[in-house]
Amino acid sequence: MGKSTGLTRFFEILPGATSWLTMFVLFGFAMFLPKALAVFMIFFITMWLVRVFLMSYRLIIGYIYHSREMKVDWNELLEKLAPKDEWKNIYHIVLVPTYKEDISILRETIDSVANSKYPSEKIIFILATEERDKERATEYSEILTKEYSGKFFKFWTVMHPDGLPNEIKGKGPNITYAMKTLLPEIDKLKIPHCNIIVTNMDSDNKMDPKYLPCLTYKYLTTPDPMHKSFQPLPMYFNNIWDVPMPMRLIAMGSSAWQMIVSSRVSRLRNFSSHAQSLDALVAVDFWSKTTIVEDGHQFWRSYFAFHGNHQVVPIFVPIYQDAILGKTAFATIKEQYLQKRRWSWGVSDIPYVFEHAIKDKKIYWLDRYANALILFEAHWSWATGSLILALYSWIPILINPDFRGSVLAYNFRLLYGDMVLIAYIGMIVSLVISTLLILPRRRNRKSTLRIAFDWILTPLMLPITNIFFSSLPAFDSHTRLMLGIKPTVFRVTEKIRKS
Repeated sequence: MGKSTGLTRFFEILPGATSWLTMFVLFGFAMFLPKALAVFMIFFITMWLVRVFLMSYRLIIGYIYHSREMKVDWNELLEKLAPKDEWKNIYHIVLVPTYKEDISILRETIDSVANSKYPSEKIIFILATEERDKERATEYSEILTKEYSGKFFKFWTVMHPDGLPNEIKGKGPNITYAMKTLLPEIDKLKIPHCNIIVTNMDSDNKMDPKYLPCLTYKYLTTPDPMHKSFQPLPMYFNNIWDVPMPMRLIAMGSSAWQMIVSSRVSRLRNFSSHAQSLDALVAVDFWSKTTIVEDGHQFWRSYFAFHGNHQVVPIFVPIYQDAILGKTAFATIKEQYLQKRRWSWGVSDIPYVFEHAIKDKKIYWLDRYANALILFEAHWSWATGSLILALYSWIPILINPDFRGSVLAYNFRLLYGDMVLIAYIGMIVSLVISTLLILPRRRNRKSTLRIAFDWILTPLMLPITNIFFSSLPAFDSHTRLMLGIKPTVFRVTEKIRKS
């Protein structure tokens, strides 16, 4: 966990240096070669427009898959699987880490698992607490054990010691310690590791009742399930009507984005709640203890541990999560920014992926290098895309008087406006599908008015939220990684439920 050296340090510097260089080079073009920049921007906006339409198509496909899977009776399908009753040998571990979470939130999370349509006698619930919150953790563990011990096959609590060597203070070390500590107890149950599926989810999550039956079916019908991760849809709808409009827009956008990537399996990676078989987790030594983004990093750990023989299977049944809501407006804005910065810290996977891509000759060269480059481009686009669109469509006209009056500048303004207008078709697709997803969660008539209000304000708010709650947090992460400023504490995001 010390300072990085050599090749690792080079790849830590590369993303931030590339992002900063991009912005400086484009500014130089704006000052001295505005016509060349205008041509570049036309090309860039065209590529962006193509992406918008591809993402809209993927979102529609993802919504169709989601609608289909939500209508399926997964228990009925399990009963029809051959050999008969094989599914009854499958056990689920639901692993929930918690740190300073209120007991009312934990009860809702546990209740969602207890209300699953999968037999409760096949579910092991593990609450992973922290010694850093010892008094509360001890009290809640005793209370919840008494309340829920009879509702599952097993209900276990584990306290992760503080200050263990070679660990950050975060989720990865907690859940890894919990599983390693309880592995001897699990082995005493004489259940083969390949018959145990572990779902790791956050303490504010609510599992859809169909999730475990769906996961079981896909696990049994997917070839070579040991070399697969299973990714449900994260939907940030638990408190969707409590949060301000910009945060609601971001929550719906995050949910839609996961639906988009879930429809393209080759690009799907672990995010937030996800599942793997116990034999796979043992083989990869559970989760990373040195990164705050243990979810996305888990894909790469598995991918290289199995020498490329690892994929993510999409599950279009959701696990519901909380949108950002702080105690004040300023706190909400701050928490949203910090959450996005933590997500974008996935840029720290780039050194790990490139180093292993260079070293692991057992993986076909095109596969490993393509994956590494796709990851790099995704983080570069995340940090720079919205800023390029927002800044370099008008900076050349503002700072360069000679270019301002040219025919190219005039035509560029018209073309840019037309292309942005066309791109709003993608925004409308996203709004329609988001509305269809959250409308069933409507609590009162005011919610309908809020949806109408969202539709009116989204064209104005979307560029702002993309810059301040997407590009800038990612740029922040790139810069910190470049400068060697690495977080050593997983910062729990504040999320309030008013209702």
